[in-house]
Amino acid sequence: MKISCFLFAFLLFFNISSLYSAPKYLRLSYTGDTATSVAILWNTDTDTGSLVKYGKKSGNYTMSANGTSFKANGALNYVHEVILTGLEPDTTYYYIAGSDSDGFSKENSFKTGPVENNECGEFSFGYLGDNRPDPTFGGGENWPQILDQCAAHNPDFTINGGDLIIDGDQIDQWVKFLGWTEKVASKIPFMPAIGNHDDGPGQGDSANYNQIFALPRSAGNFGSDTEDYYYFTYGNAIFVSLSTQTFKDGSIPFEKQAKWLDEVLTNNPRKWKFVYYHHPTYTKNVVFDISHVPNEVKQNAAFVPVFDKHHVDIVFTSHNHWYERFEPSACATSGNPGSDQPCSVGANSFDKGTVYVVSGGAGAFTIPGLLCGTMKGRAKCSGDHHYIIVKIRNETLTYEAYSAYPQQNKIMDSFTITKTKGNCILSPDAGYEDITADIPADIISRDTDEKDASADVFLMDIQDTSVQTDTGFYEDIPDITEEDSSADDRISDDIINNDILIADEESGRDIINGTDITNGYDINISKDSSASIQDDSAGCGCSLLK
Repeated sequence: MKISCFLFAFLLFFNISSLYSAPKYLRLSYTGDTATSVAILWNTDTDTGSLVKYGKKSGNYTMSANGTSFKANGALNYVHEVILTGLEPDTTYYYIAGSDSDGFSKENSFKTGPVENNECGEFSFGYLGDNRPDPTFGGGENWPQILDQCAAHNPDFTINGGDLIIDGDQIDQWVKFLGWTEKVASKIPFMPAIGNHDDGPGQGDSANYNQIFALPRSAGNFGSDTEDYYYFTYGNAIFVSLSTQTFKDGSIPFEKQAKWLDEVLTNNPRKWKFVYYHHPTYTKNVVFDISHVPNEVKQNAAFVPVFDKHHVDIVFTSHNHWYERFEPSACATSGNPGSDQPCSVGANSFDKGTVYVVSGGAGAFTIPGLLCGTMKGRAKCSGDHHYIIVKIRNETLTYEAYSAYPQQNKIMDSFTITKTKGNCILSPDAGYEDITADIPADIISRDTDEKDASADVFLMDIQDTSVQTDTGFYEDIPDITEEDSSADDRISDDIINNDILIADEESGRDIINGTDITNGYDINISKDSSASIQDDSAGCGCSLLK
């Protein structure tokens, strides 16, 4: 009798609970003005209402907005989308999502972007790529920990170079990804590029990737009217996500996307310009084809001329599971736009070329750093898992690449670019609300002998004497001391001293503060960025890439 009563109670509870469909997998993104709007998405198992309640104080939801839902592929079930508009710039909002009938999510918060301005803006963003797991080779489910480490820097949003999962056709993999990503993506907008593992089934709105995210659609004569490639602006910067997996049409591969990109950059002038996509423009192909070849899908001939024309500051790519940063390059300007190799314009000539980055270490097994070897025009290579944080403060860009879980969390590469000053007022840094207080302590390392990756306070070793030469390799130079005034005769044209690049008078740069007198660029490279690539043998193993 007791068993029957227990069984009856269980079945009654199951039947009642099945009538309700709680929201899950909350995620934020941008589809419009980043200063005044945000998209909020979530999934439910049954078709319910799409309602967001929000306000400027925690627990006090004075506003609400309704949205739409649709039946997505398979076990993705119902995707809900609510676009909040008319928000105040640079303001924190608290929200819950769901429906009055089926309940709401727990409270989350987000911060709107600054008022858009071509010249001025203060914000930061994170870049990650290839966060897919590698169960075939023994696990590699590192994405949640690495994303948490990135989120600890409180970026305003993150962009991603693709390969979010292993097989875009497999809905169970997307469900895992959404579960792993929700804690951060429910607070920090997530803006991905499509990778070669992410597509399917079909193309455009029928693909799982496109059903899961709310992204801007490319429009105009050369747009696709899909979310496969798109752009958004934030503060004084523009971000363009291209697709090297789909829409390859044109007289040369990707010509249509390149023409769209040219229009977008022409019509949206910004001080800072960033482009990101999956397949690397430049990279090193290592033994046994463990890494992919550069320009694998033949995108360079179409894209690079546009990058050079508009002087894109940084191009982020993924696909190869390690970290590479190349010296500023301008192959179209040099007359070879389709080159598979970079065309360096000088190790620190940020005003004359584009920095190309390969970042594929946000979860998948990485290529061992001992295979980095040497490559002309490459400034840094590492086999560590990693993520990137970029900070913009008006005319100054600070770039920091961090090694990440399961390696020690610390800066492994950095540089600073300062452009000509605009009429901008620097505001004090008021700090951010800590949205990652629940991250386990063992995930965020605090090694005070290195640059602390979880706080922007660095202990600098000014005795470091490694310097990058114009050949792209690294040498040791003698330390300059007051007692050794003859050291000047033994120094190459460019030296690193107390973390500030100093050059001789012939270079046209101010020898006191590193400012390029001829073009207004202040060039600053940290000691970590000048570590020998020969000595960087970290990495957690290699995977067979496809």
